Amino acid sequence: MKQAKLLLLSLVLVLAASTGARADGVDVKVKGEWDFSFGWTGNLGFTNSVHGDAFETGDDPAFAQQRIRTQIDFIISENLSAVYGVQVGIIDWGRSNGGVGVDSGGQMDADGVNLATHLAYLDWMIPSTDIQVRMGIQGIALPSTPMGTPVLDSQVAGIVISTPLTDWLGLTAMWLRPYDAYAGDAAGANPRFDEMDIFGLVLPIDIEDAGLKITPWFLYSLVGAGSGYYDYLFGGDAANTVGVDPVDASGGASLADTSSARGSRTSVFWIGTHLEFSLLDPLVFNVEAIYGKLRQTDVTGLFGYDEDAAELIVPSGYRLGTSGWFIGATLDYTLEIGEDFSMTPGIFGWWASGDSASAYDTGKLGRLPTLSQGNAGFAPTTFGAAGTFSIGRDTAVTATGLGTWGIGIQLAEISFIEDLTHTLRFAYYKGTNSSAGVRDNGNESVFLYGSDTLYLTDKDHVFEVNFDHSYAIYENLTAVLELGWLHLSADGDTWRNDDRRDAKTGQNAWKAQLALQFSF
Repeated sequence: MKQAKLLLLSLVLVLAASTGARADGVDVKVKGEWDFSFGWTGNLGFTNSVHGDAFETGDDPAFAQQRIRTQIDFIISENLSAVYGVQVGIIDWGRSNGGVGVDSGGQMDADGVNLATHLAYLDWMIPSTDIQVRMGIQGIALPSTPMGTPVLDSQVAGIVISTPLTDWLGLTAMWLRPYDAYAGDAAGANPRFDEMDIFGLVLPIDIEDAGLKITPWFLYSLVGAGSGYYDYLFGGDAANTVGVDPVDASGGASLADTSSARGSRTSVFWIGTHLEFSLLDPLVFNVEAIYGKLRQTDVTGLFGYDEDAAELIVPSGYRLGTSGWFIGATLDYTLEIGEDFSMTPGIFGWWASGDSASAYDTGKLGRLPTLSQGNAGFAPTTFGAAGTFSIGRDTAVTATGLGTWGIGIQLAEISFIEDLTHTLRFAYYKGTNSSAGVRDNGNESVFLYGSDTLYLTDKDHVFEVNFDHSYAIYENLTAVLELGWLHLSADGDTWRNDDRRDAKTGQNAWKAQLALQFSF
C-alpha cells in the first residue's frame, strides 16, 4: 500500500514539474491549492443547551489541519481535453483516523494512505457542432444567489451536455448517478433497486442589454429504496460511506436483508430558477426560488438499529417523504470612494419551509430534500453556515438553511490598505419547524438532515456576528482570519425533557480561525 501511494504521489510531482510543457501532442497544465487552518472554538454544537448531547459534534476546541488539492489538465486541443484532480485531506494534525482514507496520516511519522480522486472527467466537442460533452466525476453546482445552493454543490459522476441555442439562450442536459450503494454485491441486495439516477435540464437566459440573467432548471430522479439516498438524507450516513459496509449498527443482517422497502422505488424532483439583475451595476440583485418533493415510501428497516444512538426510530410499515420550498435573495452595492477606499454593503435573506406538527405521525415532512448535505454550498455566513474561506470550522447551525429563515447585513470587502480586506456581518436565524411537533413527540421525533447541526423550531433563534480579514501576503499566498460568535436561544418548553431539565436555553459559541492558502 505504501509503495502504491508513493508511486501515485511521484506521478503527481512529475506532472507538476512539467506544467505548461507539451509532450506527444499533449499540453499538461497543473493547478491546485494547499490549505492550512489553525483555530480555536468554544461550545461548538451548543452541547450544553437543551438541544443536548444528541447533537454533539465532538470537535476539539483547538485544531490544526491541512488539505492539498491538485488538478492536472491534459489538453489535446480546444475540442478535446481531460482533467484529473487528486486530494489529500482534510488531515487533522496529530490524528491517525485509522491510517487509511483521505483524512488519515496526521499522526507521528505521517504514515497515511490518503490520496483520493477528487475529479476525473473528459471534455470533448461533438465534431462540427457547438455541443460540449463533459463525462466523468465532475463538480456540479446548481444556479444560485451568492449565498449558494441548499440542494447540490459537490462532485458527482455523470454526463453533462451543453450547447448555445441562440445568442441569449443556452441548454444544458445532464444525467448524474450520485448513488449506486450496493450494486448487487451485498447478500440479498436487489440490483434493480439500488441506484439513484438524476436527469436534469438547465436553460441559461442572458439578456445583456437589460442586465438580466435568468436560469430556470429542473431535476428528476427515480430513487431505488436500496440506493442509500434515504440512509444519507435522514439517517445521517456520510455520502462516501453509504453502501460500503451494508451491516446494521448492531452487527446483524445486511441492510438489504432487513428492509422490504429496498425492493421498491420512489421519486424525487426539484424545480427552481435563479435571477440576476445588474443593469444598475454597481447595484446587483439576486433572487432564487426552489421547490422539491421526495415521494413517501416504506422505510422499515432503514433506521433504528441502535435505540441508544441518535438515529430515527420508526415502526414497521412507516412511510417517509418530504417536500418544501426555499427562497433566497441578495442585494449588493459596490462603493469606490477615491483611489484607496472601497467596500460592498449588502443585504441577504432566505426563507425555507419547515416540518408541521403532524410531520412525525404522517411521515410527510415539510422541508426541501437535498442532495449534498455536507457540501451543499449554502454559505451566507462563515460560522453558522458553510461559508468558511477554505477549510476549518463552520456549519455550526446549518449546512443547508432548510427548516429556517434568516436575514443579514454586511459590509464586505472593506479595503483601505492594499491587499488587505475586511468583512463585518450580522445575521439572524429563526426556525420554521413546528415546536409542537417536537414538544408532543419528544426529541427523538426530530428528522435532522445529516450534517445540519441544529434543528430549529419556530420558537428558537440564533444571532451571528462575523468579523473576517483577508491579506494577500504574496500573489499566490493568502491569509484569512475569521472571528465568529453565535448566540442560540432555544425554547425550554419545546426541548426540555426529564434528562435535560437543568440544561440551558441560551448558549454562546465562538471561533477564532487563521487560514492560509497557497494557490498556483
